[in-house]
Amino acid sequence: VQTDELTGLLNRRGFEDEFNRALSSAERHHEQGVLIYIDLDGFKPVNDTFGHAAGDEVLRRVAETLNNNVRDTDYVGRIGGDEFVILMSRTRWQDGLSRCELINEHLNEAVIDWQGRQIAIKASVGIQNYGANDDGHDILKRADEAMYKTKRLRSDLKHSTDTRIVANANM
Repeated sequence: VQTDELTGLLNRRGFEDEFNRALSSAERHHEQGVLIYIDLDGFKPVNDTFGHAAGDEVLRRVAETLNNNVRDTDYVGRIGGDEFVILMSRTRWQDGLSRCELINEHLNEAVIDWQGRQIAIKASVGIQNYGANDDGHDILKRADEAMYKTKRLRSDLKHSTDTRIVANANM
C-alpha cells in the first residue's frame, strides 16, 4: 500500500518511490526541482481538546488544501502524523518558492468549523531545491531543517502574525 488511508495522499513509502524516480530523472536529464516540507503547528492540542475525529478532519483539510494548490504532475505525501511533503519535479527554484509561499498562506489562513467551534490550521513550511547529483535523504533532511527554522522563527515571534518560510537553496 502506498496511499495514506485517511487523506488519500501518498504515504511515506509511496512518496519515497516517486521521489527516487524524480531524482533519477533529474540525473538522467539534468533537471531540477523543489521539495516542500510541511509540519502542522499545535496539532496535538487539537486532538487533546477536540478529539481525534477533529484531528482527522484537520488532516483531511490540509491534504485537500495541498492537492488544490499543486500541479497535476506534483506529488503530495503524508509522511508522518502531521508531516506532509510536496515534490515539484522539473521546477525552477523561484517557481517552487512562489508556490510554497502560496501554500503557506492558504494553510495558515484555513479554519475548520468543528461542532460549532473554530479550529485554525497553523503550519510551518520549509523548502529545498534539488538537482542532478543530489541525494534524496539529504534533500529531505535539509527541507525538514528549513521547516524547523521556520517553526523556531514563529516560536520566537509568538505574538507576531509573521508567516514567513525558510528556504534552503543549494545552488
